Amino acid sequence: MTDKLYIARVGDRIVFPTWRSLFHSLYHSEEGRFLNVPDCKSVINSVLEKVEAVRLTETTFVPGLSMRFVLEGAAEYQPGVPIQQVNNFLNGFNFGSNEFHTIYDIPTSTYSFISPKLEDILGISQRDFTLPNLYGNLPGGMHHPSDVFHAVRWGNLAYVVFGIPGFRFRANEDHYLIKHRIRVSDSCIKPLANSEYVMIEKRCYLCNDIISGDKLRPSMHLDRWTVLDNERNHFVRPQFVTTPDQSAVMNAVLYLLNALLLNVPTKFILFMNERMDTDRNKAVAVRVSEKMERYARVKPDIDDQKVADCFAKTIRAKMSDLIHIWEPTAEGHSVKTDAEAVRTAQKLGLLPIPLLVERLLYQGISEL
Repeated sequence: MTDKLYIARVGDRIVFPTWRSLFHSLYHSEEGRFLNVPDCKSVINSVLEKVEAVRLTETTFVPGLSMRFVLEGAAEYQPGVPIQQVNNFLNGFNFGSNEFHTIYDIPTSTYSFISPKLEDILGISQRDFTLPNLYGNLPGGMHHPSDVFHAVRWGNLAYVVFGIPGFRFRANEDHYLIKHRIRVSDSCIKPLANSEYVMIEKRCYLCNDIISGDKLRPSMHLDRWTVLDNERNHFVRPQFVTTPDQSAVMNAVLYLLNALLLNVPTKFILFMNERMDTDRNKAVAVRVSEKMERYARVKPDIDDQKVADCFAKTIRAKMSDLIHIWEPTAEGHSVKTDAEAVRTAQKLGLLPIPLLVERLLYQGISEL
């Protein structure tokens, strides 16, 4: 992994935690204790190994990864209503004129069912609504070039979370929610075709059962799709929806996996998090310093010049490198301002920091 232990440079007085260390902090926090994992180190090493597998594929569409993560997963899966019964109910109940549903088969990486409503709502043939067409970045595909790699990255990381011991997933209830844009310029519905893209909100509910060893695991998920107006300033930022206590920890884990994969130093994230609300370096320095004193009892020596230097010399370059990887449409574009750096971090799902992660991050700061 590239998230090495921080080695202080000569003259450094403040040591910031790594993303890896924050996993340990989360498991031992008051919120994370319900996970009740006896061998925390082993679990974290297993999770990090899966993140490395995602890193090696990077922006390549590899649906087989999801099956591997499901089979290796150790989370608790609670079966619910049989999938066919749910499907029959959905077919007979009209949730809305802008909604349809599909059933995705994890082992074969294909949709085993696509609601006929797809054609009425999007004006697109069922045969064109395929995973490679949506997420494979194929020429002429339905993917949005600025969203597709983000959606693939988040989807792979979500499957990692699905397998973490201590989490519980209730079939037909708990779900993964993500919004991204798809191309509809080939729609037979003229107003949609003219708009070129629409926003899709997808809710993925795990369901059905397979047995691997002596453990039940999900083999399908039922997806409810809602078609929304296109959003010009959109960031792909998914979330898990489950019980309130579990949601906070689960979404914190998802955020940490993403941050670890992207490998942005925690110090950069703290500066950019405050930059969202102010354009003054002095205000950023004051806010970061106040939180370091409050949470870590550390008196930092951060001033406006250090903030300015960090943005100009390191943060902007790092954000430029990352956006060139994850958004092909940004090729050749350099992040030249602090505001652009913050917007790029938002696109990558690094901002805003979840409150639980922000607290643990500041508590993990130490003084040499």
